[in-house]
Amino acid sequence: MKKTVLALGILTSVVIACTPKASKTPAPEPPPSTAVSTADAENIKAGSVLIGSDKCTKCHKDKTDYVPGHTFEEQEKLMLAMAKKAKLTPEETTGLMAYVKANAKK
Repeated sequence: MKKTVLALGILTSVVIACTPKASKTPAPEPPPSTAVSTADAENIKAGSVLIGSDKCTKCHKDKTDYVPGHTFEEQEKLMLAMAKKAKLTPEETTGLMAYVKANAKK
């Protein structure tokens, strides 16, 4: 009798230990959308035109290779300071920052 009770106890422990448990970790969030809205696309295009304009090339000639070599966070303060020196309008600054964000190193 003792052997039967002991065997049932072990069997019950094994069954309980082997049942799947509910996960406590939340489901991962989906990656951010890479789709570009029409307004963003227009701002990026305006920024690319601005990069090649006299407002930028006056000091930098035709050097546009800086943007893809650095992250947006590395460039943000610098670009805003240069936008102020170049006397860019708020719309031009928005276009410049959209261009930099779209083309910066990820």
